[in-house]
Amino acid sequence: MKNSFGRALKAFFGIKIRFWALILACILCVGVTYGLTVQRERGRIGSEDNYSQAMKYLEIKNALDEYYVGTVDEEAVSASAFAAMVAGLGDEWSYYMSPSEYSAYKLYSANQYVGLGVQVDKDAETGGLKITGINAGTPADNAGLEAGEIILSVNGQDITTMTVGDARSFISSNLGESVKLHIKNKDGDEVDVSVNCELVYTNPVSYSMRGGSVGYVKIANFSSGSAEAAVKAVENLLGQGAMGFVFDLRTNPGGLLSELAEFLDYLLPSGTMYISVDKSGAETAVESDSVCLDMPMAVIVNADTYSAAELFAAALQDYNWADIIGERTTGKSRSQQTVELSDGSAIHLSTARYLTPMRVDLAEQGGVIPDQSVALTATGDAQLDAAVSAVQWQF
Repeated sequence: MKNSFGRALKAFFGIKIRFWALILACILCVGVTYGLTVQRERGRIGSEDNYSQAMKYLEIKNALDEYYVGTVDEEAVSASAFAAMVAGLGDEWSYYMSPSEYSAYKLYSANQYVGLGVQVDKDAETGGLKITGINAGTPADNAGLEAGEIILSVNGQDITTMTVGDARSFISSNLGESVKLHIKNKDGDEVDVSVNCELVYTNPVSYSMRGGSVGYVKIANFSSGSAEAAVKAVENLLGQGAMGFVFDLRTNPGGLLSELAEFLDYLLPSGTMYISVDKSGAETAVESDSVCLDMPMAVIVNADTYSAAELFAAALQDYNWADIIGERTTGKSRSQQTVELSDGSAIHLSTARYLTPMRVDLAEQGGVIPDQSVALTATGDAQLDAAVSAVQWQF
């Protein structure tokens, strides 16, 4: 009897111990799993500070969802928060792009956009879009649109109260379709014109001969394809007998450093074209080979000459390879990297600064200082005239 009772008691306590051991194991498992999950999420987010800030964003977002009396526009709230994070850097060259803005940016960087093939500005009198230029071979050109005409409505939608950006977006939403424009022509008559809305390629380079023997090359930007187009322009003008060149970089917003380097390498002799400095202070010198174009040159710049365009002018100036004509440039000696995010949006961040061949930081100097300061006149083009004369003087 005693042995039987002892065995029963032992069995009872054995079951109880195994039960509590199982409970303890479950608690440990949950704890470890939670800890690993938190650790993994913290690892994805980054530092402890980043994790805390991410949690604070969620805390604010939850408060909006729970307490705000109106309707929360999830997309607008999130986009504003993301944009504000980058804006908080205080760097005017760094910014956030929504998925649609990033798509448009990629087209722009490839010298493409969705539209009609016109340059427009807001017309002060009517509020419509005044056509200031037509790109050759585009739908607008094929439809017979002319500079000076004013677009008042698109597909019956009044655009006179829209901003230029909103009107462009409204037009581009009709990709692959024909849009009906209600236009006020140069005679003051109002007519309807149908124009296809397409993916338009804009050639960033135009050229012509000036003064009989000076090749004039206008470079609108240093985005994709600009270097190849500029080289072709120079060689075409050489074939026409050009003895020197004027490069017009007025209102050039810059672009890709790879395009800049390709064209500078074509022009300059052996040596450093520019120096890139990353956030750690490490320097990378970008070099030109010995093949060059040794001819009289001038570069026209203005206050809206930015970034890679400034570096182009500065490099030629440092080598005494060209006279710089016009106005002091912006002073943007920072390069940006576009980081694409998982939802198709992106952030455009300043990730390096660059120096001219003579190690000048254009941001600190306040831009490229022209060799010859010339203001743009109300009539004619005094800057272009001065640049042509500077080249001709060297013949």
